[in-house]
Amino acid sequence: MDLIKKLPDDKQKRLLDFATSGDYTTPTCTRCGIKMVLRKSRRDGSTFWGCRNYPKCRMTINQRR
Repeated sequence: MDLIKKLPDDKQKRLLDFATSGDYTTPTCTRCGIKMVLRKSRRDGSTFWGCRNYPKCRMTINQRR
């Protein structure tokens, strides 16, 4: 961080824009490396994140309540 703070303001902004670009609210599948989709369980109606490659990839992440 100290090295970044030594850069001119325009270069700091460019680095910050690059580092924070993209969608950080949607998790990425740790197996496939693609964004997951929010799904609803048929069993109990709870929501969870599931891989877009289902059924080939069955990776899921429980959603916080």
